Amino acid sequence: MTLQTKIAIAKPLTRISFGLMLAAMAANAYVQGAPWIIYLLCLFPLSIFIPGLIINSTRTLIWICFVILMYFAVAVDNLAGPAPQALDWVELILTVILFNAAMMHARWKQALGKELQDQQTAS
Repeated sequence: MTLQTKIAIAKPLTRISFGLMLAAMAANAYVQGAPWIIYLLCLFPLSIFIPGLIINSTRTLIWICFVILMYFAVAVDNLAGPAPQALDWVELILTVILFNAAMMHARWKQALGKELQDQQTAS
C-alpha cells in the first residue's frame, strides 16, 4: 500500500472521527443535563482545531493527538465511575480511533513529504 493510499484513508477517518467525537460529547452533555458552560469546556479545546483540519495541517494533527489524551483520561474515569453511560463508551472508542487516525495521518504525511524531497534532491 502506498503512502498516498494510506493518507487517502487516514484523512477522512480523522475528520469523521473528529466530527463524531464532537457530536458524542455534545450528546453526552445534553443527556446529563449539563449547563452551557460544560458544553464550552468540553467542546472548545477540540473545536479550535477545526480550521487546521480544514486546511490539512500536519501540526494540527500532532496537537490533536496531545489534546485527545485528556479526553481519553476523562472517558476512562467516567467508565470507572459507579454508573457509566453508553455514550461514555462511545467517547472512549472515538478517542482511540481519533488518536490513531490523526497520529498515522501526520506520520504518513511527513514521510510522504520526505520522500518527495528526496526525489527532488536525486533529480
